[in-house]
Amino acid sequence: MTFVTDHNTSDITALFPIGTVSEQTGVNTVTLRAWERRYGLIKPRRTPKGHRLYSYQDVDRVKQVLVLLEQGIPVGRVRTVLDSSENPSMLLRAAQDVQTDDPWGHYHTLFQRCIHKLDVRSLEHTLNEAVSLYSLELVAKKLIMPLYQRLWQQQAMLPSTRADYAFLHEFLCVKLGSRYLHHNSRANGKRILLVNTQTHAVQLEVLLLANITSQHGYQVSLLGVETRLDHLPLIIERASFDALLLPKTGLSASLQALSTMTQIPVFLSGQHTSDIHEETADNQMLRNNIHWLPDELSEICQALDQVLVKEATHTPILLASA
Repeated sequence: MTFVTDHNTSDITALFPIGTVSEQTGVNTVTLRAWERRYGLIKPRRTPKGHRLYSYQDVDRVKQVLVLLEQGIPVGRVRTVLDSSENPSMLLRAAQDVQTDDPWGHYHTLFQRCIHKLDVRSLEHTLNEAVSLYSLELVAKKLIMPLYQRLWQQQAMLPSTRADYAFLHEFLCVKLGSRYLHHNSRANGKRILLVNTQTHAVQLEVLLLANITSQHGYQVSLLGVETRLDHLPLIIERASFDALLLPKTGLSASLQALSTMTQIPVFLSGQHTSDIHEETADNQMLRNNIHWLPDELSEICQALDQVLVKEATHTPILLASA
């Protein structure tokens, strides 16, 4: 963080580098630069060497952009809405007056065309464009997951179309894996062990979590499919992880044993179901250690931050996503 003094008002302003803004908002640095250069959505200050510095007001504006994009406003028209509304609470009302196109329908069409032709180069170009303009969480919600799930259902009914699903699955795993490694190499936050205890069908969600958390600054290590819960206490102890994410893992007796053995909180997402029925003292203690992560990808890091920041001890934290 950098502090500068406004010579007109003598006020001291805190300024943040682009990496910090990316961690705070979930918007990758490529997207922040694109919003500035192509659409004039934000105007950061510059250091003498040309590095971008963002104020609190800039960070708030980035968050306003995210709200509008979530409402379906094309990125090319976001500035019109922002400039027409001085009051942030009036943003959505102003957005209603703006004609909206459907950028996601456009991207769905391009994706389907590339998949049909098994055109990996064009598919990569299309995905790169989407994530340069929108957050990965929004791209996953509006484009990747709906199309992926539709192709999964399609190939289940029509085996002859399995090539489409297989092509997209392999492409996304490679692309998201590479992207995660890039972000992870720069992360310096708490260490998270991300484990897929399920099958390959969950791998895409695992990689999305790895991307989102590593971009947010967490150091993420991955374990492959069908890892057993009873293997994890030793792994956590010897590697000193601060957190553990378990996608698609429900609340069970095995998870209860793991939590009791490691004495660390458990975080789950998804349906709140349990095969532990008796309200014993031990079970009540277990429930006090269990939290559910939100279903929205864009809210997961905020939920993790809230708990991790509150943890005042050095005891490792167990985070699980179901």
